[in-house]
Amino acid sequence: MALALVLASCVDANTGQFGTVVEAHVLRVLETGQRGVPGVERGQLFHALTPGGLLKEGDRVLLALSREGTQRTYTVAEVVRLPSLVPYAVLLVVVLLGIARLKGLAAITGLAASIAVFLLAIVPAIQRGEDPLAATVAGSIAVLIASVFVVHGFGAKSVAALSGTVAGLIIVGGLGAIALAAARMSGFTGEETIFVSVATEGRLDVARLALAGVIVGSLGALVDMSVGQSSTAFELASVDPELRGRALYLSALRVGRDHIGSLINTLALAYFGGALPLIVLLSLSFQPLAVALNSEEMIESILTVIVASIGLVVCVPVTTAFAVALAGERR
Repeated sequence: MALALVLASCVDANTGQFGTVVEAHVLRVLETGQRGVPGVERGQLFHALTPGGLLKEGDRVLLALSREGTQRTYTVAEVVRLPSLVPYAVLLVVVLLGIARLKGLAAITGLAASIAVFLLAIVPAIQRGEDPLAATVAGSIAVLIASVFVVHGFGAKSVAALSGTVAGLIIVGGLGAIALAAARMSGFTGEETIFVSVATEGRLDVARLALAGVIVGSLGALVDMSVGQSSTAFELASVDPELRGRALYLSALRVGRDHIGSLINTLALAYFGGALPLIVLLSLSFQPLAVALNSEEMIESILTVIVASIGLVVCVPVTTAFAVALAGERR
């Protein structure tokens, strides 16, 4: 919420490069039709078209304003939906604080710090024309530090987790660059990248932006794996003071192997869940299957899952080795 207030104070939420919107309130829906109404004033009724006739009395909407000389035309751009998320955000905070308590508060703080890094550091750097990959890597390291140390505290366990995550991140970045180049990816995976390229007048390297997306997409899973593996090693070492070295490494590694399968499955389902409309479109055969399967959008999703999975697998033994070494030093 604090972050939203900061962002709201920095920009005008109703003004963009391609137009301006104004908020309005639906008093009554008389009919549906597609036509702009010039000269609409506050409180005046007008006809507007929304997909499927979704408008109803009491709805708040955003009207796109266009001007031609002294004439103004309004059309419905979008329904105001953000306020509907507030109860669920409050419920999330209540659940975290009620069950996890101080750990839940740390999780909220870490989440806020991560979002702040992306919105207030990475995105502005890319807007200024800086290399999107370099900005994302630097921001990702800051996110790692915030999410590991803020959530899990300062200590040897967090150092081991951070070291393993950075190693996995290097693997993901290197393999991602090689894979995207081998697949001849241009970076134009959808309308959004086309709009970004147009808005930046072609200055932004969308191919490197695609690689940055692969890195960010794997970041959460890498942190999850490394923190879990580091915690396992330190917990085993605390339970049995004599368990150190190779024996501790192998014990923690067995737990990590069980974690690998479930986390890779979770990662794949998350990505393919996001691509579900595209998968359904494929099943309807609107275009040849060979064309659809070779599209950049599909290939990028598959590559991200594969490369992130490799990073996760490598992260397990590396994090375990760091944790075992630091656990031995504590003794």
